[in-house]
Amino acid sequence: MTLRKKILISVLALILLSLWGIVAFGKNISNFLFWYEMSQKQQMLSAELSLEEKLREVKPIRDTKIPDLEIAAGSAISVLIKENGKERTLFEKSSDKVMPIASLTKLMTAWVVLEHYDLSEKITVSESAASQYGEIGKLQEGKIFPTEYLLYPLLMESSNGAAFALSNDYQGMTERDFVGLMNLEAEKIGLKDTFFDNPSGLDPEEAKTEMNYSTVADLAVFSKKLLEKPLIWEILSLPTYSLYGPELINTNKFLLNGSSYWQNRIIGGKTGYTDEAGGCLLLAVRAPKGQGISINIILRADGRENRFDEMKKLVEWVKSAHKW
Repeated sequence: MTLRKKILISVLALILLSLWGIVAFGKNISNFLFWYEMSQKQQMLSAELSLEEKLREVKPIRDTKIPDLEIAAGSAISVLIKENGKERTLFEKSSDKVMPIASLTKLMTAWVVLEHYDLSEKITVSESAASQYGEIGKLQEGKIFPTEYLLYPLLMESSNGAAFALSNDYQGMTERDFVGLMNLEAEKIGLKDTFFDNPSGLDPEEAKTEMNYSTVADLAVFSKKLLEKPLIWEILSLPTYSLYGPELINTNKFLLNGSSYWQNRIIGGKTGYTDEAGGCLLLAVRAPKGQGISINIILRADGRENRFDEMKKLVEWVKSAHKW
């Protein structure tokens, strides 16, 4: 091979190597630019998700264009419990004021039963249980029911007879022992301003006897704890129930006469009324836009019907007065 040919081949080889290097470099540059762009997009996406999470944390935001709520009740509270367990108070009025709680008492009665009783154990309704104030013949003397069933008239119809049977007619239980458990459970849960003297919430017959009392702040804490007991909320959400007959009808009129919009939002509620306590109502509803559960409580409303009017006002104000 001549020298000229060798030089020509060497030059061509160098040209080819250079071209290959340029192509490889171009590919590397292209790959670098691609992954750089992807990383930038990933950072932007992460930033957007982080911002969205932060916005969800601060929401709902009070809409100052909506006037403050004036509610005709001795005390009231609305607490939002978010999906992550965090909570925020969205409205409160005299939230630490101690007041009688009437039949909201029966929520603790149900809690004690679920914590300490065998729900399959049979209870025979005594004469005393059947003749309790407010009973209308649905719990008849001598009738035998599983313990679990008695939770239905207790919570749906606020049956004082069911409260008596659960605290007196269960094997070996006395009412004093039962009330002791109620106060023990209240202490364990951390209800600092709550006291029970009976399992029904009725006003005491003797003037010197203490009545059951609490605060809306304590009741909100208790309501959050009650979410651990799905059976309670299942019962509280039922408009009617007739497993053993006669038919039980819930005292929560939102479940019976409310619009479908209201009925679909309600998780459960408990009513209460005595002359001393006035109208009491606890209502748990689904918060707007899947933000969690809203616990709403009213004590000492003026009358049986007024408690529903004031509760509707409270729940609707919480929704409209905040940006969700």
